[in-house]
Amino acid sequence: MKELIEEHLTSANHLSKRHIHPRLLKMFEMGGLSAAFTRADGQYMWDKDGTRYLDLLAGGGVFFIGRNHPQVNDALRDVLSLQLPNLSVVNASALGGLLAERLLELAGPQYTKAVFANSGSEAIEVCIRFTRYMTRRRRFLFLQGAFHGRTYGAISLCGFEQMKESQDPLMPVCTSLRPNDIAGLRNELSKQDVAALFIEPVQGMTTTVMDAEYMREAEALCRQYGTVFVADEIQTGLGRTGSWFASAGLGVQPGMMTVSKTLAGGQMPVSAVLMTEEVYEGVYSKFKSGPIYFSTFAENNLAMAAGIATLDVLRELDAPNRARELGDMLHAGLIDLASRYDCIDRISGKGLMLAIYFKDSGSLSLRVQQELIGVADKGAFAAAVNCDMFAKQRVIVQIPGPAINAIKILPPVTITNEDVSYFLGALDDTLAGYYKVGGPVISLAGGAVKDALRNVKKVIPGLGGDELMTPVAAASPARNGIGNGNGNGAKPKLESAPEPTPEAPQATDQKKKGTDPGTTVGF
Repeated sequence: MKELIEEHLTSANHLSKRHIHPRLLKMFEMGGLSAAFTRADGQYMWDKDGTRYLDLLAGGGVFFIGRNHPQVNDALRDVLSLQLPNLSVVNASALGGLLAERLLELAGPQYTKAVFANSGSEAIEVCIRFTRYMTRRRRFLFLQGAFHGRTYGAISLCGFEQMKESQDPLMPVCTSLRPNDIAGLRNELSKQDVAALFIEPVQGMTTTVMDAEYMREAEALCRQYGTVFVADEIQTGLGRTGSWFASAGLGVQPGMMTVSKTLAGGQMPVSAVLMTEEVYEGVYSKFKSGPIYFSTFAENNLAMAAGIATLDVLRELDAPNRARELGDMLHAGLIDLASRYDCIDRISGKGLMLAIYFKDSGSLSLRVQQELIGVADKGAFAAAVNCDMFAKQRVIVQIPGPAINAIKILPPVTITNEDVSYFLGALDDTLAGYYKVGGPVISLAGGAVKDALRNVKKVIPGLGGDELMTPVAAASPARNGIGNGNGNGAKPKLESAPEPTPEAPQATDQKKKGTDPGTTVGF
């Protein structure tokens, strides 16, 4: 197996393009995101040429303790060496019991039972099934901007219409609400026909943070009207937002919580649903209801062992406090950039779950390009930033969702202060370049964009000549070790930030009312 992997590692993209998802990989390739990674350690990945990348996406948040953590890998080796019985069905899982005990201890005494599944989507499906069974109701509430997974029930609760295209009929009846709208929530719950309310304390796609008052009122209203309050902690759980569970950090105790991404250190697929005794008894009070849920692979030994080891690592790292500290550092640096680059609209999120939203600049040349590329996709400017951060700065970030003009980061809790400085410097360099010759159009320089730009230049005086089609050199692709090809692991340091150009107006209004200064600032 080792020889087979080593033989095909650098051609994995080619095999995938042929057999698995050719269109998706073609999209990545067109955006300059086609590196063939051959090694990963912690917050870094190296491509086949030895170039190091700072990974602030971390597999969509699963590598919260970094990639290939030695304690998790050792746990997996130990389990394999013991030749334990696995998936025996009729016997209790010893490793499953150990992991459940640790999870329930972190969640708090109100949670007494855990049910394991294989993915975040499956955990949501468990919540749908359990709450329908115990309440005998069929209606569900979810929030606009929500994302709970891609299975049938989970996608029915999705707050993005684009992602539900051609999926009708969806699960009836699912009603969407505005985030943080207490009056709207009260109106729907008072009808007393809602089985469950699903809320992400910090939305995974939009990074919208729920107000503590809203969450507390949601908990009280659900209790009053017989609805189960489900907190989707698939992305926020286990320390990412500064507390072990984001809902607990907001002062609420939902009837059910889902947890997944971080749970097994990224090495195994696993999820869990934590529930109160009231919910458990509501489902399993009748002996014959025992088989209501069963999943073949859910408590497999490797997933359970990886989960146990991951929780041990998170405790040793004091993950919630470290995430809060790093998040504050990142947020402060991003606010500084927003004060100097008027294309930044706001910063949202909490802890190590942040998004940078963009808007049209006051600079004529940049604004025209933003409007041009935005015709096809409202998130095109963010896509350009994403491409340049990867291809030029060797930093991996993410576009959070369809038509969202933002980039999102989900850094591992193991990143260093120097990594934070490198990221801020890389974003600084990228945005500074957009106010000069070139701009985001170059980063998305497909044929259609080129043709469109040429047409726009004909009708807008003073936009410039062919120099707008000339690519700008990477700002700092080899800053202090990252991207220098030597793979020596040198820690990055922040270089002096460039002075804002005359075309980059200073954003001065940082007085947006009614927001948590630690989560969202508008300009």
